[in-house]
Amino acid sequence: MPQAGEGEISNTADRVLEALAPDGPLSSVIEGFVAREGQREMALAVAETLADGGCLIAEAGPGAGKTLAYLVPALLAGRRAVISTHSRNLQDQLFLRDLPQVGEALGRPVKVRMLKGRANYLCRYRLALAAEKPGELDGRERVNLESVRAWAAHTVSGDLARCEEVPENAPILRRVTSTRENCLGKECPDFESCHVFRAREQAMQARIVVVNHHVLMADLLLKAAGADGLLPKFDCLVVDEAHALPEVARESLAVSLGTGQILDALRDVQREALAAGVWAEVEEEHDALRNAVRDLRLACPRDPGESDWAPEMLRREIEMLDFSMEQLIECCEDVAEEEEDALVLATVGLRDMRERLETMCGALDELRRDQEFEYADHAYPDADFDADPAVPGNLRAGWIRTTRSQVSLNLTPVEIAGEFQRLVAEAEASWIFSSATLSIDGDFSHFARRLGFEDARELLVSSPYDYRRNTLLYVPQEVPVPGRTAEGFTKAVLEAALPVASAAGGRAFFLFTSYRALDEAREMLGDDPAWKDRFVAQGAGRPRSLLLEEFRSRKDCILLGTRSFWQGVDVRGSDLILVVIDRLPFEAPVNPVYRARQHAVRARGGDPFNEISLPEAVLALKQGVGRLVRGESDKGVVMICDQRLLTRGYGHRFLASLPPMPLTRDPGEALRFMARVAGEHRREAA
Repeated sequence: MPQAGEGEISNTADRVLEALAPDGPLSSVIEGFVAREGQREMALAVAETLADGGCLIAEAGPGAGKTLAYLVPALLAGRRAVISTHSRNLQDQLFLRDLPQVGEALGRPVKVRMLKGRANYLCRYRLALAAEKPGELDGRERVNLESVRAWAAHTVSGDLARCEEVPENAPILRRVTSTRENCLGKECPDFESCHVFRAREQAMQARIVVVNHHVLMADLLLKAAGADGLLPKFDCLVVDEAHALPEVARESLAVSLGTGQILDALRDVQREALAAGVWAEVEEEHDALRNAVRDLRLACPRDPGESDWAPEMLRREIEMLDFSMEQLIECCEDVAEEEEDALVLATVGLRDMRERLETMCGALDELRRDQEFEYADHAYPDADFDADPAVPGNLRAGWIRTTRSQVSLNLTPVEIAGEFQRLVAEAEASWIFSSATLSIDGDFSHFARRLGFEDARELLVSSPYDYRRNTLLYVPQEVPVPGRTAEGFTKAVLEAALPVASAAGGRAFFLFTSYRALDEAREMLGDDPAWKDRFVAQGAGRPRSLLLEEFRSRKDCILLGTRSFWQGVDVRGSDLILVVIDRLPFEAPVNPVYRARQHAVRARGGDPFNEISLPEAVLALKQGVGRLVRGESDKGVVMICDQRLLTRGYGHRFLASLPPMPLTRDPGEALRFMARVAGEHRREAA
């Protein structure tokens, strides 16, 4: 990318400082704008990085103004930029509010587009297929299908988030969206009105594109493979909510094959073959593959602890699945060649099935070739981890996840820094990483090492909020040290936390590190006369947005949540004044990729606890604690029910990484502080 000279850098810095001054152009456009020294410091660092083509890792605490700190220099630099987020809320905020406002204030209106993953857009072809067989749907889904059809008649963007009549987790959405495997591309009869390709075309013409991390990774991988990307060639990339990028990158670099995908392909083959009148020609091979899928699922019981399963047995099932796939591919190809004139559009579908199955077979071959498998929820201490000697650090973990309805085979990279740096080199752009949780006691090395940016600039901007006056950290003495199970521990957490929640009048998040602990808490609160009608709980398929909406509207309840509520949730003011965390969020050792990472660290003589377990637990705790204070006037109590925070030698690493909150172990002090905060809010509301 072109680099700026010293004069241009100085001029840009002057304009950045002018824009962010107390009486600058932003002050008259941005509601509640407050000029902050830390914001200006970060904006100057961003401007310098954009100018010289380097990399910046910047942590900015709540209220520091990090969004404006990267938007202002990005717009003033006048270069093509991509901004990537982890959460949909921030993506919408940037596209709908922040970028238009900042562009107007700076007199730099630019063409901005938002691009989401294909699963967010309506596929008109798949919608028509779903409408052909409404009898396959239950009553609720038929109603949702009709809602989608009515909305489809007038939507311009095709963004299903705008179809407000249909819940965001409704099963019908899977039927009316495309996947990379089943998209017909330019052969589709609805290609000219395709929402996915239209969104991508618009993104290619934009100066700034707002995406999520999954779309960003897909673009980088496509370009690295020599294919056309999803995004235009960009000069600078801003990654907000960057703490989430390493795991998204790992997922994107993984290979996965689920029995659900194969069954979807089989349904498509059957439908296309019946439509073309060639079902008899493919039925035998179709059924053979379906039976191979069934046999694989039977060889993988849900609870491996109660099974005599052995890797050799599963290998035989996988080989049969591979063979059956190859047979159906050949059959589909023969039929498509012989009946091409008669099949018309069905030919396209059959050919697409061939490509999908070939892709799956390739993935299966790689999984089968590279290593043994292990269950996602069961430890095998002698697992092998293969590596390509030509690619240092190319360790991959092979594993299987089983559910009641599906088995998925997975091959996941253990370390991603080398591969990610290859993608970075291909992009030839400036990189800005920003989040409120990137450092551990001011040290960025863990995040930088995971992505291979050890030489990046680093900047730490503290939150301007008055934590010492407005918050209290309470670590109760009466809760025992958590053991390997939640039995008894969750009860002790509730016994300590509910009096504080009563003083708060509800308005509390109870954040758990496991679904089992959450389920125990749900059952206990359901039996408590004082709380049985005053809590909402994650689970039962209810989307996070609906839970938050109910929590905000009720004003007096407790929300029970697991990891998805530890980050990306913004509840301001008096709606949330208490955050309870049951235990320090160390990763469970049953995760096969996590175990593989530990194995790799030990293999090179490192310490997995200090290199992986501890830093990632610290960052997760920072995220959870960060739910409390989202605005300058926010007040309340953070309650961490884990004695290890104060009794173990590593506890100081957690405490040093949290905001400067006064610490107490006295329940009386916590109750008095909580009652005072709740009383202030009641008086303000009166």
